[in-house]
Amino acid sequence: MFPQRSSQVYRTPQTHQPPPPMELAENYEYPNLNVADLNARLENLSPRLHDCWDSIAINEEKHIALATNRREGRHWWGMFFGFERSKVNHMSVANADYKLQAEHTVNILRYAENNVLLVALGDTRLQAWSTYSRVRNPKQPYCLFLVGEASVHPSPISQLSVFKANQQRAVSASSDGTLNVWDLSSADLSSCFHTRSSHLDKLTGLMTPSASAEQFVTCDRGGCVRLWDIRSAAPSSSCLFDDDSHLLSFTCGAWAASTELQGDNNVYLGDFDGKVHTVDIRVPRKLAETCEYFDNGHVSQLLINGPHLAAMSNLPAAVKVSNVTSGHKVIYNHKDTHSRLTDAIWTDEKTLLTIGHGRKLVTHSLK
Repeated sequence: MFPQRSSQVYRTPQTHQPPPPMELAENYEYPNLNVADLNARLENLSPRLHDCWDSIAINEEKHIALATNRREGRHWWGMFFGFERSKVNHMSVANADYKLQAEHTVNILRYAENNVLLVALGDTRLQAWSTYSRVRNPKQPYCLFLVGEASVHPSPISQLSVFKANQQRAVSASSDGTLNVWDLSSADLSSCFHTRSSHLDKLTGLMTPSASAEQFVTCDRGGCVRLWDIRSAAPSSSCLFDDDSHLLSFTCGAWAASTELQGDNNVYLGDFDGKVHTVDIRVPRKLAETCEYFDNGHVSQLLINGPHLAAMSNLPAAVKVSNVTSGHKVIYNHKDTHSRLTDAIWTDEKTLLTIGHGRKLVTHSLK
């Protein structure tokens, strides 16, 4: 039998009488009540442009959508806004054409049609919002109306792209390999194709062409690139490239525009070593070209605009624009763009906007 020991019950002494919770802020007489002090602070939920600018999109009418998130403290949440092109250099909550506060982070924004905005939230949901209607409000036509909502991804959406040839169709992907093709033609958000086994490794890139709405390309961290065709009753995929040497790790991609010399047959792929690889969909299983863009930092995003390819990097953040018709000749270079670069858009043939953390928005103008 274990020896019996006397015990003593400890209780809060009567002399311990802290002030009410709302008065605990900056009170140094009771330093051990940090939890009560933290709970007493009211959360600031006022609409504002948060420090993390995570996604930006533009439609054919040059209207810009911006997603900002609060990624600190106990609760993460975000907002998205709409601005005219003329307000880009002085965006604020007051001059936004529309704004909405979300319960979760707003990870990705993409315009489907001019008046339909796709919003990927941090809780795996995908929403479709109508942003403009003179019928609902003739005096203030910019107004938000929820068209559809769906949650079919097991993890948050990491890639979202709209087909330029048919803006009523989009494709989304999550890093676990789940793919969904969305159809907005019925004034709703419905999934017309779904798969949960697109890649064996982490999916890192999703590219759609400019001249077709039946094919798209995905890539993963293990060096695999797949071409998907959704025209058949049972959509299938074919392997464009698979790195047997296990030396390549793709991070992002972009499908070439039809204005290039090669038409819309080239797909550009960025990797962790700062290189950009070219794959011709007509000649699978081999790399057509490899060019080094960054000697320090991986390629985080690729964005095509006619013959101009914008390559972005992180750690450190940098932007390079090259002319792919001239052997990937770099025509623009900008370093230390942001503390962390998150997204970018082309506003015209020679203007690139990048957003991120730190310096929120930077305009890059080509000569």
